[in-house]
Amino acid sequence: MKTISILLLSLLLTGCGTQGSNVSNRQLNDCSTIRFDSNYKSNTKNFVMPCLAGSNSFDLKSLRGPMIINVWGSWCLGCQDEMPYFVEMYNNSNFKDSKVQLVGVDVAENNFAAGSEFALKNEMTWPNLADVNNKSKLLFGMGVPVTWFIDEAGSVIYQRIGAYPDKKTLFNDVTKYFGVKL
Repeated sequence: MKTISILLLSLLLTGCGTQGSNVSNRQLNDCSTIRFDSNYKSNTKNFVMPCLAGSNSFDLKSLRGPMIINVWGSWCLGCQDEMPYFVEMYNNSNFKDSKVQLVGVDVAENNFAAGSEFALKNEMTWPNLADVNNKSKLLFGMGVPVTWFIDEAGSVIYQRIGAYPDKKTLFNDVTKYFGVKL
């Protein structure tokens, strides 16, 4: 009888665990749309990063634009502040109609799930990679957030260190460097 009571109590408690959470009905982007140079051959595996969705892996140096790479962490206050601007930009019809891609790189997490949960909670429906070995700092530098604008050849045409203070500044940079009016 005692065993049945404990079993019923644990079933009741676990049934309440998801109340109020609608994160589970969203999905992470599988990264299949990321443009990269398939002929790129690296002599090191330092910059190969898996997709947060757990599908493909990519070498950061093989990515080709036009592309915006936003480096973020779930623990970063500046990243949390600027994320709504990236969500609005990504969902803007002019951005969607352009050839510019948005790719996120999640860094310095305590565990893989923290980045995935942050992306889901913040409706980051664009491709996001996970820097599980903390190697991206060799390319992007030590701090986050950092946003890079990449041209079709894979060269950096603009780098912003620190959080975007408002959506207007982000949108103006997209117009200035890619000609996409948002």
